Amino acid sequence: MTPRSTALVLASVGLLIHGCADQPAQQSRAAAATLAKEDARARAARVSNVRYALDLALDGDAAEYAGDVQIDFDLDDSVASDRDLTIDFVGGTVASVRVNDVGLDSLGKRYNGTFVTLPATALRAGANTVQIGFSHPYSRDGSGLYRFRDPVDSRDYLYTNFEPYDQNQLFPSFDQPDLKARFTTRVTVPADWQVISVVAESDVADHDGKRLWTFPESQPISTYVYALHAGQYQHWASAAGAIPLRLFARASLAEYVHPEHWFVPTQQGFGFFQRYFDIPYPFGKYDQVIVPHFNAGAMENVGAVTFSERFLRRGTVTKQARRSLASVILHEMAHMWFGDLVTMDWWNGLWLNEAFATFMTNLAMVEATAFTDNGLFAFRSKVRAYRADERDTTHPIEMPIPDTGAAFANFDAITYSKGSATLNQLRHLVGPEAFRQGVSTYLKTHAYANTAIEDFLNAISDAAERDLAGWSTDWLHRSGANGVSVDFDCAGGVIASMAVVQDAPSAWPTLRTHRAQLGLYDFDEDGVTVRSLPVLYADERSPVPAADGMPCPDFVYANHGDWDYAQVALDASALDLLGRHLQGFDDSLTRSMLWQGVYEMVLDQRLAPVSFIDFALANVETEAVDEVFAQVLGALQSAWSYHRLLAEDQEQVGVVAARVEGYLWETFQSAAAGSDRQILLFDNYVTAATSATAIDGLVVLLDSPSPAAGFVFDQDRRWSVLQKLAAFGHGGLDDLLRAERERDSSDQGRRSALSVVAAQPDTEQRREFMAQLLDPRSVELSVADARAIAGGLFPSNQHTLQLEVVDEVFDVLQTVSDSVDETYFSAVTGGLLGTICDAGYLERLDRAVDESASLHPSLRKRLLDMRFDVRRCLAIGAAMQREA
Repeated sequence: MTPRSTALVLASVGLLIHGCADQPAQQSRAAAATLAKEDARARAARVSNVRYALDLALDGDAAEYAGDVQIDFDLDDSVASDRDLTIDFVGGTVASVRVNDVGLDSLGKRYNGTFVTLPATALRAGANTVQIGFSHPYSRDGSGLYRFRDPVDSRDYLYTNFEPYDQNQLFPSFDQPDLKARFTTRVTVPADWQVISVVAESDVADHDGKRLWTFPESQPISTYVYALHAGQYQHWASAAGAIPLRLFARASLAEYVHPEHWFVPTQQGFGFFQRYFDIPYPFGKYDQVIVPHFNAGAMENVGAVTFSERFLRRGTVTKQARRSLASVILHEMAHMWFGDLVTMDWWNGLWLNEAFATFMTNLAMVEATAFTDNGLFAFRSKVRAYRADERDTTHPIEMPIPDTGAAFANFDAITYSKGSATLNQLRHLVGPEAFRQGVSTYLKTHAYANTAIEDFLNAISDAAERDLAGWSTDWLHRSGANGVSVDFDCAGGVIASMAVVQDAPSAWPTLRTHRAQLGLYDFDEDGVTVRSLPVLYADERSPVPAADGMPCPDFVYANHGDWDYAQVALDASALDLLGRHLQGFDDSLTRSMLWQGVYEMVLDQRLAPVSFIDFALANVETEAVDEVFAQVLGALQSAWSYHRLLAEDQEQVGVVAARVEGYLWETFQSAAAGSDRQILLFDNYVTAATSATAIDGLVVLLDSPSPAAGFVFDQDRRWSVLQKLAAFGHGGLDDLLRAERERDSSDQGRRSALSVVAAQPDTEQRREFMAQLLDPRSVELSVADARAIAGGLFPSNQHTLQLEVVDEVFDVLQTVSDSVDETYFSAVTGGLLGTICDAGYLERLDRAVDESASLHPSLRKRLLDMRFDVRRCLAIGAAMQREA
């Protein structure tokens, strides 16, 4: 969305151009590039039955595009007959406005850079028609209508991205989710372009040397899920039963597109969702468009879903990459029903939209695809929610959103992962079939309409014949995660008593009703015997009478099968037991959860990072499942980073570096040729490399056709090696970088080179990058380029250099907040600030937080999260010193 300061400038310019004559008697809406909930509610009370007829002309050269839109709607003026009406349009130019066939010039036209005002005197009760001629610049920040020219072949690609309040950057509209509308679209483009929208085209005709694409009227949909994509896309076609499927991508990346990786999970998903919801796919055709520089992972536009190009791999496509892609495909597809067919009435409902799609994805992956082990990934997602829930920035799942500017402030792991885990809890609580029936009824009842959370919960409550009011209050409206453990006593070899013990953080002291499974584990030489025991617990201490008389277990885990959303802390005494028996568990999910429990001991300062490294290196090699192996290597990298940053004995750091690097390199060399594990080990080796020997060895790799039998040393991995060399200031980098740029002239290669240049310890170059990130408009820096720069700046071995400039960044944060679009915030904070494990930096962060009340909510949240991470890092360091 357009920065707020720009909107105010545009507002002033608009008033100068259009004049101030005939100002409306009442005008309460502020001239801002956001929409307040109260303004949206007031408008929805008056406006209904909306239709848009859009006519656009697009090309690859002009700085802006132009068009006309006719908006038909009904107006109920029993609500406020003397009030003006606004139509959203941020950052464009309005050439003409006619209301009910009367030009607004004679009625007091006003456009302030953010919305068009229709005077009450020009409107009438019942049917109204508004016609607006307009133009708008193509987007630079990835919102609205974004245009990209491929440096490889000079082909043009355009796509739209609208959530939450950017559809009005394409054309003037009532841009709010609860004013669903029918869209008719006509687009004139160069003759060799493809145009894609939410319905299939009805006609494509030659028109003055170009082509006119006509799209018939759509079903009622919200503005943020309307879409218009155009350009010289290459495409592939298939079908899911009677549903036509198409896949689009840039021509220069076509060789990296594996259509079967897209179409197979798409077909499986349609089969599953139509059965589960008991509703046929409601939107006819289904296109998936892979687009450059996309700000998010994907977006659920009706029948025209957009995906980031990061899902295209320029090397071997691993099972993990295929699983990740299938998961995102199913997530966006679930939105076709939950989000697009039935839509939240305001942005406080965004959590349910995203959480439900995440929940349904996990279900569909297990039941409909080859990735039946998806519980592993659902658990890894839940870990991110636990991390978010322990921070100062935690928040209830359901919370008020005052305006569209705050819609994404809490778009985080609580929105997606905790929300999904909570829905999974609800499913276990009411039963899978009652939950499914409730969902189906909800979607059928509210098809093509808007809802609030109460509508969803009432449908589940009716299907389950259970009052969910208390459950809703505890789970949706209160923050924090419960801790859970199990107390038990045995006598004569059997359980005499057992109880589930629940606690809650002092800041968020809510005890909740949980449906879970206890895992009762017995260890012997042949492996592990697992017994599961379903339980319902709600109090601080909940007896489990069903356990009485059962054989006494060696170990009890309070969340077997991961039904629950509750943190299970392992006792330090479990470390030796798990060291001897962890690989005896047949179930990879259980191993994953126990591995995570061991690593949590590092975060809780109950286990030194080097001790976790010892534990991991002693036990990980026998892990057979690549996904769990990858999890452990990720934890190993984290522990190694803490040890490297915090240990005072540098000789010991060198010893540990040799162990970690040696293990990763040797295991990489011995891994099966061409295997996913071989690729995983190589990537982890490059990440972990810090010793002079390892860095020098990376240079040699660049001249090798392959560092191991069967390993494909692809272009993206070559760039990762160069970035590591840059971070350590390798003397021959200039020549290596020049050669690599010649090898890879693609846009991805250009951005990778930016990351490499940014990673060098070059003070002058760093300051140029800093200036660009702090004021991206001054150099028209795209979000994609900003993220590439931020990804290279100040690697962890250069924190001392970073500390020299952070005060300058803190000093201009208010200016950044006021003048830089929210989409750049992650680049500013991640690239220029970040998590520096330094007491002086923590003091500066504390001051910044104290002064942050006027910052954009998303920027302030990033400061708070950084402070939490720095505090945790310093606490781990203090614990290391106590143990030394």
